[in-house]
Amino acid sequence: MTAPERLPDRLPDRLQDDRVVLRGIVERDAEALFGHLSSDPDIARWTRIPWPYTRGHLRDFMALVGRARLGSTDLVLAITEPDADTLVGSVGVHRMGGAEHPRSALLANEVGYWLAREARGRGLVTSAVRLVSACALRDLGVSTLNLQTKVGNTASQNVARRAGYHFVRRVPASEVDDDLSDHDRFEMTRADYERAHGPLDTASVTGAAGSGDGATTTPTTTGRRSGA
Repeated sequence: MTAPERLPDRLPDRLQDDRVVLRGIVERDAEALFGHLSSDPDIARWTRIPWPYTRGHLRDFMALVGRARLGSTDLVLAITEPDADTLVGSVGVHRMGGAEHPRSALLANEVGYWLAREARGRGLVTSAVRLVSACALRDLGVSTLNLQTKVGNTASQNVARRAGYHFVRRVPASEVDDDLSDHDRFEMTRADYERAHGPLDTASVTGAAGSGDGATTTPTTTGRRSGA
């Protein structure tokens, strides 16, 4: 995998199409984050988010968001709907330009996401993944994006495929030192995106994408056991 030659000085804080608005996570989102992540064990089941989710985890995650905003390696955005600014999930691209570590489950250029139970089934995650993928490939210097789902997370695998990712292989937990779960690994290149959605250079942030996503999530944190 080729790392970006140069990361941007500033990451975007807003992406949108006619189904979803992705924006920067701000302090007023903290209670919505805590409400979703402390009440739904299925989110933790399919991600690296800890369970039970505590106020300490929330503080760690909000600090991570603050650091990400000042850097250029982690894009972390809230998932909201065009007619409501309330956070219903999160999507991101993590460790952009990072080094490869052969026995680590934490991949460079890795897309992760989660969605609240009440927001599922309306295509929000598929749109969110398409938007951040297009941004990373076209504007942020990433040549290949990684996406992982825990084995058995069919809903998230369907999201990956609808967004244009292709399956690479199954990675058993015995092959890594920092995760206890088996994962299915997906990738997306510019060619993958264009096969699914058309020319990347003219990709619009105002067009619809995907349909009816399922349950939740892939890993979304920058560390194995950090916040949201």
